[in-house]
Amino acid sequence: MSSHGSDTLTLKRPHARLDWSSGLAAADMGDVYFQPEDGLAEARAVYVAGAGYPERFHDGVNVAGELGFGAGLNFLALWDALRRHAPAGARLHFVSVEGFPLARADARRALAMFPELEALSGPLVEAWPSPHCGPHRRVFEGGRVTLTVWHDEAARALEAMDMAADAWFLDGFAPSKNPDMWTPALMARIGRLSKPGARVATFTVAGAVRRALADAGFAVSKQPGFGRKRERLEAVCQGPQGQAAPGPLAPARPLDGPLAVVGGGIAAASLVDAFSRRGREVSVLAEGGWASGASGAPLGLLTPRLEAADRPHGRALLAAFDFAAHRYADLAGWRGEGVLRLGEDARLQRLAGALDEDFVWLEAQAAHERTGWTADGLFMARAGSFEPARLVQALAGGAPARDALVAGIEETQDGVRLTGADGHVLGEFAGVILAGGAAGRSLLGSALPLEPGAGRVAVFDSDLAPRTPAAWGGYAAAAPRGLMAGATHDKGDDPGDPARAEALLRALAAEGPPGLAEALGPVNQSWAGVRAAAADRLPVTGPVASAGFDEIWRAWARGAVRTAPEPGAGLSRRVMALSAFGARGFAHAPLLAEALASALGGEPAALERAGMEALHPARLAFRALRRSV
Repeated sequence: MSSHGSDTLTLKRPHARLDWSSGLAAADMGDVYFQPEDGLAEARAVYVAGAGYPERFHDGVNVAGELGFGAGLNFLALWDALRRHAPAGARLHFVSVEGFPLARADARRALAMFPELEALSGPLVEAWPSPHCGPHRRVFEGGRVTLTVWHDEAARALEAMDMAADAWFLDGFAPSKNPDMWTPALMARIGRLSKPGARVATFTVAGAVRRALADAGFAVSKQPGFGRKRERLEAVCQGPQGQAAPGPLAPARPLDGPLAVVGGGIAAASLVDAFSRRGREVSVLAEGGWASGASGAPLGLLTPRLEAADRPHGRALLAAFDFAAHRYADLAGWRGEGVLRLGEDARLQRLAGALDEDFVWLEAQAAHERTGWTADGLFMARAGSFEPARLVQALAGGAPARDALVAGIEETQDGVRLTGADGHVLGEFAGVILAGGAAGRSLLGSALPLEPGAGRVAVFDSDLAPRTPAAWGGYAAAAPRGLMAGATHDKGDDPGDPARAEALLRALAAEGPPGLAEALGPVNQSWAGVRAAAADRLPVTGPVASAGFDEIWRAWARGAVRTAPEPGAGLSRRVMALSAFGARGFAHAPLLAEALASALGGEPAALERAGMEALHPARLAFRALRRSV
C-alpha cells in the first residue's frame, strides 16, 4: 500500500508488535492470538471441529477461508487433521487474511510452543511469506496442501479475492478490540465467497456478529465454548449469494479433460509442475524438445521487477518472484546466491526501505565483503543465478516433450485440434495453453499481439570471481568458463552479428561495477535467443480473446448498456496463453502457471482480481476497444 507522504513508499504491511509476557499477544490490540494454556486444543475445538472437520473432508479440494492468520496455528491444526483423518484423495486449500503479519523469527518462536506440530510448522516457517502487500501462495506435500495468505486489510482483501469456501475460521481479535474485522459488509462478502452449506466457526458470540452473519445468509447458532469462553458461534450458509460479473477480463473457466501445452521453456515446465501437483497430466508439444529456445542460455538471473509504486501488476509480479525463489530452492540448476542491483542510488535506497528485510542497501565496502563487487547497491538475498536448461528439466520432473511443430489450432464443438505444418493432426484436447512466445505469435496473430526481441549473452575469459552476480542495465555473473555478461536487446527476431554484440556487451560492462570492463578477456562462448513481450511489457496468463470479443463488449465499453455480457463472453473457452515474459520468464512463470491451473480447476485465485486483469491476454484488445469508442 502507498504511504502517507509523497517521499515515502511502502510495498509491505507492518509487522505485528508482540507481547510475549503471557504466551503470544498483540501489543497494539491488547488481545491474545491463542490461549496460553493450550492454543492447539483451542484451535481444534473452536475452528477445526466447529467447522465440521475432520468429518467433512472429502475427495478433491477442500477450501477453508480465515480472517486472522497470526502464527498459522489454525492452518496447522486443519492440515494435521487432513493428514490424520481425510481420505487419500482429499486436498486442502487454505486462504487466510492477515493485516499485521508476524516476522518469520516470531512465527518460529510462537510455533515452538507446539512441538507435536513440528513436522508441519517447520516447512511453514521455511516458506513463511514476506510481508509484501497482496496474496502469497505456498505449496506443501507436493500439492496436497496449498496456502494462500493475503497481507492486507480484511475488507480490501475479501473484495479482491475470488473463491468459493467450504468453511471459514473467523479468528480476528475480539470485536471490542478490532471492530473493522467484524462489520456487516465484511460478513456479507464472506457470504458471497461461500458455497451453500459452508460452515463458519468463531470464538465470539457478540450480538452484532450474530446479526451480521444472519443478514449475510447464515443460520447462526451458539455452541458450548472452550477454556475460558462459555460459548462460541457456528453458522451455516443457507444458499448462493451471487457474485458480481467480472467484466471483459474474466479468468479462465473450469475445464475438465486432457490439456495440451505448446512450448518447451520455463512457461511450459511451470504448467507441467502446476498441473502435476493436482494429479492432472498434460501433453507437451515443443519443437526441439525441452529448453531448446529462449530457455537454453548457459546462465540466467532470477531478479524481481522492482517498481517504486504500489500497483496491482507490481504486487502480482513481486509475489511471483517470491513464489519462484521458493519453488526453485531444492531444484537442480538453482544457485540462489543473491544479486547486487546497481543503479540510481536514491531510487534503490527508497525501494530498500519499502521492501522486506531480504532487500538491503549496501555501501561499496559492505557490498564488496558480501558480493565481491565494489559498488553501492541493493542486495537482493532471494535472487540468484541458475542454469536454465537444468532448471527447466528439473521443474518438468521428467515429463516428456513431444518434438513437434504446432502450425494450427482449430476449435471444435468438444475441444481443440492441433495440426502440424502439413496439416496432419497432432492431437485433440479439451484445451490448449500456448506457453512459448514464438508459438503465441505464429498461432494467434492479432488475438495475442506480441513483439519479438532478440538478444545475446557471452561468457568472457576473466580472472574475476565474484560471489554473487551484479545487475544494472546489463548483468555479470561467474560462469564455469569465465564471467558471463549480458545482454543485448534488439527489436525483431534477428540477434545480429556476434562481433557487434560483443562490442555492445563490452560497452554495457563499462556502465557496470568498477573494473568489470577491464577484466573481460576474449569470448569463450556466446548464445543468442529470441523472446516475446507485449506492448506494455507485462506477461499474459489466461484465456485469449475470440473473434467476437470487440463486437460483444463494444456497447458496454462505451457505457451504452448497464448490464455486462455473460462472464467469459468474447473469450476463448479452450485456448489460453502463458507468455510474453520477455527476460523474466523464470521469475514470473511458476506463479502465473499456478494461477492458470487454479482457474481451470475451479480453485481459489492465486492473484488479486486487479492483478489478474492487468496480466490478462485480452487486456490490450480491450484497451484498444475503449480508445475506439
